[in-house]
Amino acid sequence: MRIIAADSGGALLNERFEPTHIVCTVAVLVEPPYRAPSALLPEPSFCPTDDSYPLLVKELELCRRLLEKHEADVVHFDVSLRGIRLDELKMSELAHLPERVRVRLTRIFPKLTFIASEMWASKGVPALAIGKESVPVRIAELSCAAHAVLFSAEKALEEGRRLFLGLPTSCTVLVSGRTLMARSLLPAEHDLIGFANDERGVMASVAIREMPNPVARGFRMVEIRPRTS
Repeated sequence: MRIIAADSGGALLNERFEPTHIVCTVAVLVEPPYRAPSALLPEPSFCPTDDSYPLLVKELELCRRLLEKHEADVVHFDVSLRGIRLDELKMSELAHLPERVRVRLTRIFPKLTFIASEMWASKGVPALAIGKESVPVRIAELSCAAHAVLFSAEKALEEGRRLFLGLPTSCTVLVSGRTLMARSLLPAEHDLIGFANDERGVMASVAIREMPNPVARGFRMVEIRPRTS
C-alpha cells in the first residue's frame, strides 16, 4: 500500500523556550517497508502557534498536490477521528472533542471535506482521519523536523541572529553534507527517518547545537546561529 500523509511541525522558541511559531508543513509519500519517505513536498509556514489550525488545511492541500504527482492508495490525515473518511465526515462526529478543539475544527471543516471530496472524485483515494496512530504521519513529522532546521537556518541567516528551534517529540536531527536526517528516538521506531535536502548549501553557513529543551521533557531543541567569518 502506498500512503500519503502530512504534518506541520518544528517550533520557533522564545527566550523562555516556549513555542511561538510553527515552522513548516511537509507531505510525504510512504511505501513498503514504511521506514522513510519516497517523495516529499515541503513548505515553510512560520505560523503563530495560537492560530495554527489553518495548517491542517494546508496539510491536506499538500497531500492533494503530492497525489497529483504520485499514485497512492490512501491519505492519512493527522486528526484522530477513528479513521473516518473526511469526505464522509459529519459535524456530529466532532461532538466528543473538547470545546476549544471543536470550535477551531468547525471553522475549517468545510475546506477539509471539500478537499477530501475532490481527491476521492478525481483520484479515487480516500483521506482517513487516523492521526498519530499512522506510521506515515510520524514519518511526515520527522521530515518536518529536518525541514524545520533547514528553514530556520535560512531565517537565521536572513535576519542575522541566533534562533532556537523546538523539534517534534522524541527525535534528533543530524546534518551530513547537504542532507539533514531526522531520526526517531523511540525504541519501537528506531528505523523511522525523515530528511531534507539542502540544495542551496545553507547549512554550511550556520552553526547548530542540539540539546534537550529544559522546560519540556521529552523534547529536544536546536540552537542555530550564523557562522562568523
